[in-house]
Amino acid sequence: MLPFMVCLFWTVHAGISYRDLNRAQHYLGMFLSVSMVLFLYHAVYYSAAHTPGYNVLTVIYSWATLTTYPLYYLYIKAITDCHNPGKFEMALLCTPGLIAAVASVSVLLFGLNHEYPDGFIRIVRPIQTILVCVISLKKLTAFDRSVYDSYSEVDGKTAKPIIILAAVQFTAAFCTVALTFLGPRFFMGKDLLAVPSVLFAGIIYAIAYVGFRYRFGAYQMNDELNEDNIPAYKENEDSALFNAIVEKMEKERLFLQPGLSVIDLAKSIGSNRTYVSTSINSHSGKSFALFVNTYRVEYAKKIMEEDGKLSIAQVGEMSGFASEESFRRNFRIITGKSPSDWVRRRNL
Repeated sequence: MLPFMVCLFWTVHAGISYRDLNRAQHYLGMFLSVSMVLFLYHAVYYSAAHTPGYNVLTVIYSWATLTTYPLYYLYIKAITDCHNPGKFEMALLCTPGLIAAVASVSVLLFGLNHEYPDGFIRIVRPIQTILVCVISLKKLTAFDRSVYDSYSEVDGKTAKPIIILAAVQFTAAFCTVALTFLGPRFFMGKDLLAVPSVLFAGIIYAIAYVGFRYRFGAYQMNDELNEDNIPAYKENEDSALFNAIVEKMEKERLFLQPGLSVIDLAKSIGSNRTYVSTSINSHSGKSFALFVNTYRVEYAKKIMEEDGKLSIAQVGEMSGFASEESFRRNFRIITGKSPSDWVRRRNL
């Protein structure tokens, strides 16, 4: 019952906030609503009032159990991809659930062997679950890489919280596969049922909480980094391009511009963001974010050496960081120390 209550809570939240949600969050709401139906079936099935055999709820369960993970995939795709799913892709995602539902209706109406839909679900669910989790992780990782290659400030943009939860979801997927093979009767009347109940309730709550707070995605990135046919450097001019990038950083101190993005840098040297990002990656071995923030941290060190009376917040702002938190985090990533520790050790 606990996972059902969690899904119900977030489904209501998605309904109330529907107009304020983005495309990805709409899919997240659908994922939660179908998961709610799935967990409602489990709650009824394991209740003392359950009557063995096929009924309407079982038909709905057959559809829902092969629809939840496809909806989760559509949620991840909406975050990481500007393009809507094609007809073939949607058919591939929706067909298993429809087949299971039709097979269950046949059992209910014509008294066919219930092992057919049950067997179909047992075979398809593990394959579907693992595939969705693996593909989702790959898409999220690639998208997050593009965020770090496009922005100097990634707060609110990085998909790392979603990636962490997708990894947890991947772990939970193995539990789902195990439960599919064990079958619901394995837990009937056992206190052991509390273990998957608490596990799935916690994961669902975390996915919903983070998902409804995370409002960035490929659509927003595409809008923010839109280019107006800026001419690109040719491949054989890559070294000249990187030299131009370094000159912008070292002579003009472009890194002091708060919220600097790769498109800002590209426009300033008359190139495009793909070439600039690739050039930085290949020549420095760093993402755009790390490349820019390294300049900022080195500049911050000079400021702290020259004036020890400035606060950490002031130093961070003067170095181009959007916030004190961003300054502290990036300083530790690059130097291995906090700004305060660095000053203290330098003064010893």
